[in-house]
Amino acid sequence: MWIRFLRTAALLSAVFFVGTVGYRILEGAGWWDSFYMTAITLTTVGYREVFPLSRAGQLFTIVLLLVGLGILFFLLTEAARWLLEGEFRGLFAHARRSRMIDRLFGHEIVCGCGRMGHAVVAELRREGRSLVVVDRDPETIRHLRELGILVLEGDGTSEEVLRAAGVERARGLVACLDDDAHNVYTVLTARALAPRLFIVARAADEGAEDRLRRAGADRVVNPYHLGGARLAQLLVGPPA
Repeated sequence: MWIRFLRTAALLSAVFFVGTVGYRILEGAGWWDSFYMTAITLTTVGYREVFPLSRAGQLFTIVLLLVGLGILFFLLTEAARWLLEGEFRGLFAHARRSRMIDRLFGHEIVCGCGRMGHAVVAELRREGRSLVVVDRDPETIRHLRELGILVLEGDGTSEEVLRAAGVERARGLVACLDDDAHNVYTVLTARALAPRLFIVARAADEGAEDRLRRAGADRVVNPYHLGGARLAQLLVGPPA
């Protein structure tokens, strides 16, 4: 469709060129007047002639009008169809995702899909769990949708977004946004909407662990503590 649109635009440009040159040759008009005469002829705006037309000029105008008007209408139709189809595809895809999420029950919600979020999503998929991801990064959203994962574009701290993700019907939620403050807000919002929801949160700073628990997280994970403890165990443990 895009190629057909470009071909039609090129053909219309050729008609403008022929019209401009034709008026220049037949009526001896200047280049700008010839181009302007071509434009008002093809767009049928109803202005008077820029210069008096001879019988040959009138015949040329009729042919130019019949040929060029059809091409112009076709070009406008293709442009409108291209825009509307793209708009409708986006609306239909959004409606389809919303329906799929509305049918979920006992699923998992992952707020934030950075490095840790990707690992969480991969593990949940390996376990065969139904899940919805909430993220704001367009590239991440595109990649996850290509993998067939339900994704909502938005902020995990938003009550509206969490409701759209089905938080009130979900079994669990993982808050692994980029910073502890946003994770605290996500936990607070999710807990207020779903008191029985099982919430796991990521903490980067030691002080954030207590804040996340007070906010309502059932489990708080500090990946740096876990990673450091594992590295230490490997170092002091018996050689493999």
